[in-house]
Amino acid sequence: MEQHSEGIKVHKFYLSYKVDGEVNTGWYYGIHIRFAKDQLLFQQPDATDIMDWTYENPEDLRNYLVKQNASKVNVMMRLKDQPIGDQPGQV
Repeated sequence: MEQHSEGIKVHKFYLSYKVDGEVNTGWYYGIHIRFAKDQLLFQQPDATDIMDWTYENPEDLRNYLVKQNASKVNVMMRLKDQPIGDQPGQV
């Protein structure tokens, strides 16, 4: 936590979010979590699935990231296994 000259306390929040299905993480600052999420959305307007990991067990974050990556790999494998004419958006 940092304190500015006006007495406002600024906190650091460790957030995860998705952009185009890809999970990202980063530190965002704010006087509260909503402000930090707004900062993230200002920098990444397409971000979805925003989660705060600041006070969570790092092992839980690791498990979440592994699960998200496994899910993405499964989707890619299913698309790869479809015949060309059966892929979404193709005739």
